[in-house]
Amino acid sequence: MPVRKDAAALLAAGDRDTALTDAACLVFMGTTVISGSALAVVIATGRSALFGGLSRAFQWQRPRTRFERGMNSTSWMLMAFTAVTVPVSMLVTGIASGDWLQALLFGVSVAVGLTPEMLPLIVTVCLSRGARTMASGKAIVRRLDAIETLGGMDVLCVDKTGTLTSGVIKLDRAQSMSGLNSSYVLHAAWLTTLIPHTTSNPWDDAIVAAEGDSANDTGDVQVEGGTPFDPIRRRATVIVAKSHHRADREHTGGSDISETSGAGAGTSGNVSRIMVVKGAVSEMLPRCDTVMRNGTAEPLTDRLRGTYERLMADKATHGYRVLLVAQRSVTDQTTVQDDRALTLLGYLTFLDLPKPDAADTIAHMHNAGITVTMLTGDEPQVARTVARKVGINARRVVTGRTLDDMTDTALGTELRRVNVFAKLTPEHKARIVSLLRREGHCVGYMGDGVNDLPAMHASEIAISASTGSEAVRQSADVMLTHKNLDVLLRGITQSRRTCVNMMKYIKLALSSNFGNIISVMIAGAFLPFVPMAPVQMVLLNLIYDLACLAIPWDRVDGDVLRSPARWDTASIARFMSRFGPVSSLFDMVTFTVLLTLLCPAVAGGRFPELHGDGSRLLFVAAFQTGWFVVSMWTQITALHMLRTERVPFIGSRASVPLVCTSLAALTIATALPFTPVGAWMGFHVPPVSLFALLAIVIAGYAVTVLAVRTLYLHRQQPLL
Repeated sequence: MPVRKDAAALLAAGDRDTALTDAACLVFMGTTVISGSALAVVIATGRSALFGGLSRAFQWQRPRTRFERGMNSTSWMLMAFTAVTVPVSMLVTGIASGDWLQALLFGVSVAVGLTPEMLPLIVTVCLSRGARTMASGKAIVRRLDAIETLGGMDVLCVDKTGTLTSGVIKLDRAQSMSGLNSSYVLHAAWLTTLIPHTTSNPWDDAIVAAEGDSANDTGDVQVEGGTPFDPIRRRATVIVAKSHHRADREHTGGSDISETSGAGAGTSGNVSRIMVVKGAVSEMLPRCDTVMRNGTAEPLTDRLRGTYERLMADKATHGYRVLLVAQRSVTDQTTVQDDRALTLLGYLTFLDLPKPDAADTIAHMHNAGITVTMLTGDEPQVARTVARKVGINARRVVTGRTLDDMTDTALGTELRRVNVFAKLTPEHKARIVSLLRREGHCVGYMGDGVNDLPAMHASEIAISASTGSEAVRQSADVMLTHKNLDVLLRGITQSRRTCVNMMKYIKLALSSNFGNIISVMIAGAFLPFVPMAPVQMVLLNLIYDLACLAIPWDRVDGDVLRSPARWDTASIARFMSRFGPVSSLFDMVTFTVLLTLLCPAVAGGRFPELHGDGSRLLFVAAFQTGWFVVSMWTQITALHMLRTERVPFIGSRASVPLVCTSLAALTIATALPFTPVGAWMGFHVPPVSLFALLAIVIAGYAVTVLAVRTLYLHRQQPLL
């Protein structure tokens, strides 16, 4: 809607109630003059101008995302842990065995075993598959790491127009001053849209759309003169001649007025000539002397004026934009400048209606742990009305001018209870987004205009529609081919599914490796030989990682998707410290049985009792084979026990690809000792009794893991 500019309307000193963008005495670079002329003084150019200043957003370095910080902290954790365990394992193994070269090789294998070798590959596969799935759902990811950030988002900041609303002004009602629906008021308003050379505006478009098919039938209407709406006059005036047979067809549709109700129409032969004026309330009421009520033109008294002013103010409070419609009779000497002494017919109320699915989508977002915050440059009353209709907390609305008087600390406190901000500048939006991030939130911002760039750069995840400006599309991390919150919600759900599957591998692989390293270090302190050869340890990790390649295609429980999914290094460390020692405990059980029962049966005695190198090598090969097979089975068991918070195999079943890769890994690990390749790698054909041990260990391990998992969840720690 065009705005009026007036050289006389200077801002008073200390005036803090008028936003800079609302100052009537200022014109801005990048705007268009529709009508009128003026002599202006240039006070700022280029980047010093308000519009040009937005270009600074391109020079900002966006802060590191939560995903980048998480990857970095996890990498440092692994490096620190490796720096401690590798020297210790080398020292322990070297002292116990006396073979320092073997100890060095074993230390290197420990470092390799502790590192999830497939981490880059599986993370990339997870993100790539997530991006492809999101693209099929009309959400295009421009940076792969943005998927994790989108999945962890807990605050979404949005503009009102075009995001929560349709972005198209629609006529809500055309009513007489008695409050009845009036087709004639609508028709009279439509006549003002026929003025030649009128620049299209959303209000006239809405009137034409509401008039329907009649808007195309202009054959009986002749425009004799008119002045289109402009920001200075704030009204549109038209003089038209209409044939009587057209007037006779007009129906009142429940109205208390019609064209012939006495509102004033000059008649000449078969033609009626009238002047119709449509405009803002403040411009129209002073120009009206009478008002049409109950089919009769009555004097517009001061009492009625006050009543109508309060009525229109109440409409504005509820988010409506209001235009009044009036008319008068004309003579041959009447010109469009004579738009006085009018008869007030009624009023039009307009709304930028919320999108039909906006309320349901926002409710789903709230249920998914996402707080939706409205940041708009519109009026507070309009923002409050739209927010209430779509389900956003609108008990309090804070304006940009109020923000200017608040410190960051005070605003941070306000952000915890306010979700609607109005009359904001681009800098206000960026400040709010930055403070939300400082409060610990993962903030997304959805915008489509150049004025959204500062806020998008300040956010952790920038979202735009494909209809946005070129600069915004280039700055967006996620681009929606349809500007709809429902599309974004589906993208968020898929990104969370991707993040959960990614964390499955990271937590399970690290905890498994951690448990193996604990077992190796304990065994190294007591065994005169290494519990697993370096090449065997690397092979064990490789087979397990290949089984995990199907994790990106695994199912994710619906209840896990109800909360943001984030990369949390502390959570990874807790998971490792709880479940890694459980596998070590059963490794100790396995070691004990192997040392005392199975290996002596294969080699012909316990290790200290053996004197020939061949017997000792056979003992070591049997031990390493037994632990290799048991270790693979425990790792795959943990994968299926800990991939869900529900009852494994019953409440939640793994996907077919993951089941297939798991079975393949178990088959390879179990069958390898029976092959020539296994013999070359130092394995020995295991006795049948090993599989009895395997069954007992796996059963006990599964029960113990479920018990520890129950305690872990009982402490309200999310599993994944």
